[in-house]
Amino acid sequence: MPMSLRIPAFVLLGALLVLSISAAGEDADVRIAGTLSTKALLTGVVRAMKEEKDLRVAVDLGPLSTDALDALAAEKVDLALVTKPVTGEDRAQYPELDFVTIPIGMEVVALGISDDLWGAGLRSISKEAMRNIYEQKITNWRQAGGPDEKIRLFSFEQGQGVWEIFAEWLYGDNRKAPLPKVEKVRTSDDARDLLEFTPGSIVPISASLVDGARCHALGIDLNGRITRPTPEEVAAQTYPMVRPIIAVVIGRPTLSIRTVTEFLTGSEGQALLKKSGGLGLDAVPKPPSDSEY
Repeated sequence: MPMSLRIPAFVLLGALLVLSISAAGEDADVRIAGTLSTKALLTGVVRAMKEEKDLRVAVDLGPLSTDALDALAAEKVDLALVTKPVTGEDRAQYPELDFVTIPIGMEVVALGISDDLWGAGLRSISKEAMRNIYEQKITNWRQAGGPDEKIRLFSFEQGQGVWEIFAEWLYGDNRKAPLPKVEKVRTSDDARDLLEFTPGSIVPISASLVDGARCHALGIDLNGRITRPTPEEVAAQTYPMVRPIIAVVIGRPTLSIRTVTEFLTGSEGQALLKKSGGLGLDAVPKPPSDSEY
């Protein structure tokens, strides 16, 4: 064990998971640490494992992927579900541990717009124009290549996964992003409802919910090349608003831990991932940066 560890900042899911386990997860067959943005996915995993495999899964959620890795290294959990690559620095923190990474999918954020804007021919936007909209320096779509219509910008609360990915793209570091005085949304489903019923609206949204009917996604103009939030573009690493979803274990997964990882990479787990807002393994860049088990 390492001599010094970062202190994990976890929030126990407890009642949200509706399982008969102790507060510390002592009776669980598999203990998982995840980030807040993986809550919907992990809630589904807990239910599926109980119903299909009779496995009891305990989940802790924290704000940072490094918290989940720390918990894994300290043997507080059996699996960490992180939303960043496992870096050389992470491995150097625990040189005696064999972190094995298993790609699960990708978190991808799209710029959703209302049907009236799409119907008016608006198809793409540059980072500069989006930043000006976010900072409310642009208030009419005509200034961004769209129709003569007021811009209705909605945003997630600071710290939520969609907002973090969106702000990271705009500013390089989401901590540098200002907080505009705009109406907030809680979930991507709420965002899609707003887009359906609010003319002139734009909001960052999970790309898996873009359906071309209730919600359309703008392409991003990269100096004349338009890239879109599709699995193909994400896998080709041309679309910028993304981050990986990776399961991390120590050594080759076996027994109950392997059951969970095989579920996450199998058809049921991939369907659950997409339902919870992510894109699946077809969106993961190939070859993966780390070896699979």
